[in-house]
Amino acid sequence: MTSASQRSTCGNPCLFQAGPTSICTGVAPLPLCPGPGLLARVGRSMFAPAQPLRAALAVSLGVWVAAGCAPKVNGQAGMGSGLNVLIVLLDGARADHLGCYGYPLETTPHIDTLAGDGLRFSDVVTPSPWSRPAFASLITGRYPSSIGMSGEAEQLVGGAHGIAAFLQSEGYATWAILSHPFLNPASGLGEGFDEFRLVVDRTAWPKGLSASLVTDAALEQLDEVDGRPFFLIAHYADPLHDWAPVQGFEFGDPDYRGALEGGLGMSDLLRGRQNWTQADLTELRAHYDAELAYVDTQVGRLLAGLTDTGLRANTLIVLTSTHGMQLFDHGGLGDSQTLHDELIHVPLLLVGPGVEPGLNEVGANLIDLAPTLCDYLSLNVPKAMEGTPVQALSVERRRILFSETDRLRRRRAAMDERYKVILDLESGELRMFDLIEDPHEAHNLADAPELRGHRALLEAALERFMDSNE
Repeated sequence: MTSASQRSTCGNPCLFQAGPTSICTGVAPLPLCPGPGLLARVGRSMFAPAQPLRAALAVSLGVWVAAGCAPKVNGQAGMGSGLNVLIVLLDGARADHLGCYGYPLETTPHIDTLAGDGLRFSDVVTPSPWSRPAFASLITGRYPSSIGMSGEAEQLVGGAHGIAAFLQSEGYATWAILSHPFLNPASGLGEGFDEFRLVVDRTAWPKGLSASLVTDAALEQLDEVDGRPFFLIAHYADPLHDWAPVQGFEFGDPDYRGALEGGLGMSDLLRGRQNWTQADLTELRAHYDAELAYVDTQVGRLLAGLTDTGLRANTLIVLTSTHGMQLFDHGGLGDSQTLHDELIHVPLLLVGPGVEPGLNEVGANLIDLAPTLCDYLSLNVPKAMEGTPVQALSVERRRILFSETDRLRRRRAAMDERYKVILDLESGELRMFDLIEDPHEAHNLADAPELRGHRALLEAALERFMDSNE
């Protein structure tokens, strides 16, 4: 996802600095402009020439360090300034189909502009590849299995409180505008929200487009700002299902005539896939891209409205996605079933007061978002949160990241800056992939003798994770 044009242009090794004075971290100064061998490994997009580096370069003391020369966040913005928080939450948006993550087509110009204004995280995974547990983890800062949401469960376990309730207790107005019927207040997900509104009908969804309804409702909510700081989630689920041609957003072949002409519902797509040609698969991706492009226009409209109200200058904007999307990369379509990167690698952008634009390569998980927001707002991070503020991560404390699903099949994954293991809990099969040399995860290295030690390390970490969360 990182291209040569995104690297530091200073030409010399840069020290860990914020302003004119180096910050003492208790360790030797950390290089922010590594040599070409390291830079060549950065990035995750299948369309970019470089590959990922999950390891953090340096994040400490409220300074968020990117691969350039020290983008940072002021950790003292907090309640005293009345800082607002807007989370633009996409659903089913895979990072490698966004322009700012290296996609060659112009699917997301408004999101790309937002990325240029803030801090883009190159290497973030979701704790779950489907919507409800991913949303639950995002707001609670905990893994799905620790809050009873890794499978088909519809209710948070007792004591799993989210960031909305915490911010509400701190005087925030808290709102969520949602477009997925699985995200309903009866599940406990609405705790702490003054308004938890679903803009689509369960009987109607997933037919039709809903992004404009989300933006309309979010703008109405912004008009009701009463002087209190606000926490608003605007959730866009259009990339998830029923990818039909969207007028004004054509990415496919105008001469295409085949099984997907005019668009199909998800059930129809799944039934007919065995007879598809390569042209059909290309058209499927074009329909998906059109949905992303349509949502992008609605995100742009929301951001323009935020600016028009005069609220943007005092608002931290977060853009991310619950999970990605399978487009037959590993034989499947949709969400929830696998833990390959097309489903678990998600975008994360932070834009707002104190956030310097740049690229951050810290390996992070969506469970880190809630504690990161607390830390950014100068609030104590609730002890129940399992995530870590990204401000506290560093190359000296690199972590193994985890993702899990119990929907249809029970699987767990553990990954570091280079390797990933995926364990099928039903069959006992374990697969291992080199995310740098094999970003498509096509070659199983579980039996490679030279990786026996690394496999054992990731297996042990996965076992500890399962023991502590299940």
